[in-house]
Amino acid sequence: MSIQGLLLEVRVTGCRKLRDTEFFSRQDPYVIVEYANTKLRTRTCTDGGRNPSFDEKFHIPLIEGLRELSINVWNSNTINTDDFIGSCRFVLYDAAHFSHYTVTA
Repeated sequence: MSIQGLLLEVRVTGCRKLRDTEFFSRQDPYVIVEYANTKLRTRTCTDGGRNPSFDEKFHIPLIEGLRELSINVWNSNTINTDDFIGSCRFVLYDAAHFSHYTVTA
C-alpha cells in the first residue's frame, strides 16, 4: 500500500523523566518533529522540568519511500544556545499497525 499523500497525525502529549540539563532552575523543554524537509516545533513548556506537557497536534503529508520520523527534545535557553536533551527515531511502517503509539527515548 502506498503512503504517498496520506496525512500522518502526530500528537505530542508530553515527556516523562527527561534528562535534566539545568543546575539552578527548572528546564524549559520543547520538541521538534522532523520528517523529510518538514520540521515542526512545539511551544516551549516554561518550567516544564523533567515531565513537561504539550498536547499539540501536527499533520504531516507522507512521502513514499520516506518512512522515518525523528523526534528531538531541547531545553530552551535565553542567553546560551539551547541544550539537547534527547532524541529517538520512529519507523512509520510500525504506525500502520497502531492508532496510538507512545515513543520512549
